[in-house]
Formats: sequence, C-alpha cells, structure tokens
Amino acid sequence: MSSIAAIIPSYRRDKYLLTTLQCLEKQTRMPDIILVIDQTPESEQDIKCRQYLKTLENEGIVKVCHLTKPAVSPARNRAIVETNADILLYLDDDIIPDRDLVKNHLRNYTNASIHGVAGSIFTPFHLQWVPTPHDYTMKNNVWRAYRYTERFDKYIEKCGFMYGGNFSVRRDVLLKVKGWDEHIINYGDRDLGIRMTQAGYRIDYDPEAIIIHLCAPVGGTRVTDPKTHWKGHLRCVSIFYLAFRHLTRHPVLFCKYGLWRAARFSFLLKDNFMRPQNWFPEAIAYFKAMKIALRESREGLKSPFAHEK
Repeated sequence: MSSIAAIIPSYRRDKYLLTTLQCLEKQTRMPDIILVIDQTPESEQDIKCRQYLKTLENEGIVKVCHLTKPAVSPARNRAIVETNADILLYLDDDIIPDRDLVKNHLRNYTNASIHGVAGSIFTPFHLQWVPTPHDYTMKNNVWRAYRYTERFDKYIEKCGFMYGGNFSVRRDVLLKVKGWDEHIINYGDRDLGIRMTQAGYRIDYDPEAIIIHLCAPVGGTRVTDPKTHWKGHLRCVSIFYLAFRHLTRHPVLFCKYGLWRAARFSFLLKDNFMRPQNWFPEAIAYFKAMKIALRESREGLKSPFAHEK
C-alpha cells in the first residue's frame, strides 16, 4: 500500500486552516503525515490554531515547516523535500474535505499507469455537478488544461488537467518533471498538468475525491485582499508567463487566457476600473508584467530540481 502525505501550504488563514485540519483528522483513511508549509507572520497567527498544530505535531500527525517569504510554488516544492511519501496530496488551506477524500485518491494508485489524480472541488456557491462533455478527451492537452471544470460528473481517464487545491501525484514523477515552476505565483497547477501530460504521464479525474472550497476572502494569493502583497499586476506575470510557455501556438487561447485574463487582473479589475486614477499606472504595470513574463519564459523552468536527472 502506498504512503500518502497531505500537503497544505498556508498563508494568513489560520482560522480556516484549523477547520481543514480538524476535518482531515476524521478521514476514513488518515494521511501518513499532514505537512503544513506555514507562511503566516507571527502577528497574524491565531492562538487556537497554533495550539492545535502543536498538539498534532506532538502526536506525530502533523509536521510544520516554516517559510519566511510567502510563495506558492516554493512552498509546494518544499514539501517534496520534507517527505518521502509515495503520494503527495496537495490541498488548499480553506477547505472541508469529504471523509473519504484520502481513500478515494489512494485507490487510483493501485493502477501503476496512473501518475496523478485530480479530485472534484465544490464551493458554497457551486454545489451542482457539471455534465462531462463526451468529446472532452479528444481535445489537445493544452485546450483541456484551460477548459476544465472542477465539478465534472464522471470519471475521466487521461484528463490532462489538475489544480493545486485537490490534486495528488506520485512523488517520483513530480521529481522527474522537475517539480513546481517557481516563476509562477498563480496557476502553477495548470502548468504542471500540461508538463506532466506532455512528458507522457497520465492524470485521471476522480469525481468522488471531493472537497468543498470555502474561498476565504483573505490570505493566500487573494488579489482582492487589501493586505496582499501580490497585487494584480504581479498575478499578470504568471498569466503572461503561462501564455508564452504554452499558448503561442494557440492564438485564440493566447488572447483569451493571456491578454484578456491579464487585463482583468490589472486595469480591468473591478477595484481599479471604478477608480480612473488607477487606469494609467495599472496599464503601465500590465505591459511591464508582459515584459517580465517574456524574459522569464525564455529562461525556462525555475525549480530547485531543474538540474536533477
């Protein structure tokens, strides 16, 4: 039986993290270890959550690793170093997992040809299944990576997509594809799914591996959080970077998921759009982000595992 580690990068969401951990303790198949990559500054830590974390650490249920500089992809890469579990289950810190979440991820790995599993994600506002298109897997893998829903109603073999909030992967495969790309602030899950599929690895979608995503309004990389240091134009760098890396041969997708999506996170972001004084500096930032992303895309993958064989 494969061992499995639940990986939870967390930033400024202690109260949500507490709920997530309490739910994970009730799994029908507990993770062999819960690894919390903690990036929350001491001034914003919740006492109750910290006491609970300490208790779980003492019981050997949780391992806490601290990063002083918050960053999603480095946090996910840190997990690869901190555990030798066969399967890494990446979860958000603001979720309620189904009691069979871990068991349902693990059951897929009895098939040696499966290298990653994407589970389903509901939110308090989206609780209905979405019919699975009959021709979905006939599309190319880049199209699938951009045009999925987290609530397809049927199992999909070789789905070609993943998302970091509810995704598991064989640790050795993750190392073979060089881990998470640290050029990316957001949407690193989309990049990883494309790279795994292009490398010949199989990702399946299992609708019975379920979480409810609470969509915390603060913390994480939430761009609308007034305290975030990831401003909209910084997220634009990731959007452009992915477009330059994966969409240059797909002009329609490049415009929709590169140029247009980046605009929505900069000068067309609601908070900016309603303030005309922000339009010019945000437009300048938009083109600056494009320039940075182009340069980084030419540099290629940034990862501590990039030069490993």
